[in-house]
Amino acid sequence: DSQASAPVLMEIAMNPIYRLRVFHLLFVLVFLIAYFTGDESDLLHVWLGYGLLTFLVVRLLMALARVKGFPALWPSFGSGMAVATVSRALLVALLLSTGVTLATGLTMVDNARVLGITPVPTIAPAGVDEAREKSARATHEFLEDIEDVHEIAASATLGLAGLHVAFLLAFRRRFALNMIPAFDVLARRWRGFASKAGGLG
Repeated sequence: DSQASAPVLMEIAMNPIYRLRVFHLLFVLVFLIAYFTGDESDLLHVWLGYGLLTFLVVRLLMALARVKGFPALWPSFGSGMAVATVSRALLVALLLSTGVTLATGLTMVDNARVLGITPVPTIAPAGVDEAREKSARATHEFLEDIEDVHEIAASATLGLAGLHVAFLLAFRRRFALNMIPAFDVLARRWRGFASKAGGLG
């Protein structure tokens, strides 16, 4: 069994389309775990956010470098390209919403503490306690506003993702199903199995 599955795994690893599918799956999984752990595990949520930021940067770089298997993101306007244009526009909106979610999330976090970068302690001069208290209150109010934007952006990202999937299933069903890692390999095996079963019947 291991020898039979080795060519399949090699095909998945070497084919650029398969790499895109695996990347896409990991991105989705990390986002969903981050979304549903926001109120449960702060540290895990933060590190998942760092992971999402890495995925987002890599995806943009792959698109800019036109790496094989990673399609361009910017919509192409032309005759007969309405479906592809809307699909890409939804994807751009989804990535922008993800970017806002990440930016606001990073703003709320003490990144130096999370990353283990300890600032050098300083001795405050006399008479600055009141100024510090005012600054702390202003910062707290600002972060509360940022948190509201963060939650709205995260929910918008989830909604756009659902809309993106629904649009693809409605107008580009084959493409949507092909984004499932190893879908076509499994489909070929299923067709082969069905053909053999039909021959036996």
